[in-house]
Amino acid sequence: MNLDKAHLLSHTLFGKHRIASFYILAFAPILLIFFIEPFNAVISFYGFLIFFLKSQKLTEIKEASFAQKILGLVVIVCSFLASFLVTAVFPSAAFYGGANYALYLLGIFAVFFSFSAIREALAPLFLVAATTSSSLVSESLKPFLSPFSNDFAHIILSVLNALGVRAHIYYAGTTPVIAFPSLSGRLIAAAFVYECIGVYSALVFSIILVVILLEDSSSVKMKTAFAIAGIMGTFALNIVRVTIILLTDYFYGLEVGGNVHYIIGYILFSIWLAVFFLTYSKRQTVKAKLTGLWHKINPTPAPK
Repeated sequence: MNLDKAHLLSHTLFGKHRIASFYILAFAPILLIFFIEPFNAVISFYGFLIFFLKSQKLTEIKEASFAQKILGLVVIVCSFLASFLVTAVFPSAAFYGGANYALYLLGIFAVFFSFSAIREALAPLFLVAATTSSSLVSESLKPFLSPFSNDFAHIILSVLNALGVRAHIYYAGTTPVIAFPSLSGRLIAAAFVYECIGVYSALVFSIILVVILLEDSSSVKMKTAFAIAGIMGTFALNIVRVTIILLTDYFYGLEVGGNVHYIIGYILFSIWLAVFFLTYSKRQTVKAKLTGLWHKINPTPAPK
């Protein structure tokens, strides 16, 4: 009897507004992640967004059985308890991050939808989980890509000189250092190491890109063109990021520049993701405009 009442309560809470309830509960932990680590919230939000784009498919999936809902609730609880285990082993890890959210999404999905349709959850789960591990991948690439910090420093040096900042470069061992006097006369020195070249942000963008493109039915040629443009744009964005930081040091001093250093990456990367995927969603319009512009630049000669 008590089991029947619990089953009826579950159906009442989740049945009538099942999809809306799922989205509200799936979104809620992102606010917690944002409070702990803003950048990780961006990735988690895109995992949520993929689920949101599947709203039509989700309405067609059968409701989970009562036993599966109980299992899902257990997974949800474990997604929070896992934080205590992770922080005990890795004290520097965030208390609640992407890995927790991926486990939480799995639990929420199990509460609301039949597990036979788990394939609909694989893309967002992979996005959040893979991005969480991207820092480990970035670290493993460090021995191979560190030499490029020198090339990156020279690019920034050229940009600063073009903008009128009298910067020069010297080396502390093998580490390139860009130095220039600020407007107040204080010498600014910025060392360029592996973390400066933007490998981590490129990996994160690539993971998001792969997941989004796999979910899309466009041609391989179209996907490849946007993928190349997206990766190149991410590296260009990193040049803009570092330039903004150093210009802030130049005009306003190291203290203000340090504050900008902390937040500017989050802001620019979030804007770039929004602009890129908005452009991708309008890809047919963009393609038509680019084709029209190309024909204006290179008009086809009229047949004789």
